[in-house]
Amino acid sequence: MALSRDVELQSQEVARVLRREVQAAPYRTLGVALAAGYVLGGGLTPTVLRLIMTAGGRAIAGSVLAAAFRGASQQWRMIDDS
Repeated sequence: MALSRDVELQSQEVARVLRREVQAAPYRTLGVALAAGYVLGGGLTPTVLRLIMTAGGRAIAGSVLAAAFRGASQQWRMIDDS
């Protein structure tokens, strides 16, 4: 009996959070819901997922390297200025 009450309370909390999210950013919420439905529905094959992960990994690696380079050059400037 207590378990069903806990599940009910959790589902009400999820509903409140979703309601707030939909009111705050309806298009973003709709986009996330559509993407999740597409993925869960089997719309992405392993090959497509691999391509997405590869492209995303490269983009993230490029951003990390650029940020590291900027940080290192700022460090060198601070050392040169002192």
